[in-house]
Amino acid sequence: MIIVCNINNDYIRHCAVMLRSLRDFNPRDDLEVFIVHQRLDSDERAKLVGYLSSFLPSVSFLQVDHALLEGFPESAHVKLAAYYRLLFPQILPSKIDRIIYLDSDLLVNGSLDELWGTPLGSHRVAAASDRNLDMQRARLGLGADSPYFNSGVMVLKLSDWRQEDIANRGLDFALKFPEKLPNCDQDVLNHLFENRCLILHQRWNAMSHLWGLDQQWMQAQGGLNEEEEQAQSDPAIIHFAGAGFAKPWNYECPHPWKDRYRSILATTPWAGTPLDDEPIRRGLLQRSAHKIRRLLAQRS
Repeated sequence: MIIVCNINNDYIRHCAVMLRSLRDFNPRDDLEVFIVHQRLDSDERAKLVGYLSSFLPSVSFLQVDHALLEGFPESAHVKLAAYYRLLFPQILPSKIDRIIYLDSDLLVNGSLDELWGTPLGSHRVAAASDRNLDMQRARLGLGADSPYFNSGVMVLKLSDWRQEDIANRGLDFALKFPEKLPNCDQDVLNHLFENRCLILHQRWNAMSHLWGLDQQWMQAQGGLNEEEEQAQSDPAIIHFAGAGFAKPWNYECPHPWKDRYRSILATTPWAGTPLDDEPIRRGLLQRSAHKIRRLLAQRS
C-alpha cells in the first residue's frame, strides 16, 4: 500500500500525528509512505524522520522543485504548495502507479485495505463528495449532475494522470480562471475530471461539517442523510477540513475527535506545543514550559 502526503513547515507535526494514526490501524509490512514537501527546517525535519522511523517500514521524502509550478497563481492565502498534488505524476518514481493520497489534517480510524483495493475502471480518481455542491458546480461551470469531490483523500492511478498531462493542463486552467480557484488544486481537479470521479462513501473522508462545525450548511440541509449519519458514526478517516477552530490544534476546536489528535500529539516530539488561540496567560505559561523542555532536551 502506497500512501502519499504533502507538507510544509507548519504541518510537520500534524503529518506526524496522521501517519501515527495510519500505522495504528494499518500494521502492514508493505506500507510505503512518500512525503512531498517544500524546503523544510532541518531540525524539524530531523525530528520527523526520527519519529517516523520508529514505526513506519518505509518513508521517502521528495522535495518539489518550484520551477515546476512556475506560472501558477499565488495570493496572500494561496501558496504554491497548494498545487503539489498536480505534480505527483512527475515527482513520484515512475514505477509507482496506484496511490492513496491523504491530507495531513486528518486521522485514520480503520483499515484502508478496502480503500486501497477500490476498482477505478475508467475513472481518473476516487474521492468523497464535498458539500455545497450547487455553489461549487456553478462557480466552476460544471454540469448540474456533476459531482464535486474533496481532494483531501483520493485514490488514483498515476499512469492515467501522466497520460493526461495533468500538471500542464491544470496550469493552463489556473492561468485562465484564477478567480474560480478558491480551493486551489481541488477546483482544478474537479474541472479536469468532471464526471470521471468515482464517488466514495463519506466515511472515507468524514469532514467537519458532519459534526456541526458548519451550522449554516447543517441548517440548510435540515440534518444529516443516511450516508452522512453512517460516516459520522463509523468514520474510517476523520478530516478536520476547514480553517481556524475546525482544526484540533486550535484551543477553541469543538470537534469531538480533537482529543484523539491531541493524545497522539502528546506521544510525538512536539508534545507540549501550545494550541493556537489559547488564552494569553495559559498560552504564555505553556510556551515557557515548552521552551524550557526544548532547552533541556538540547543539552542532554
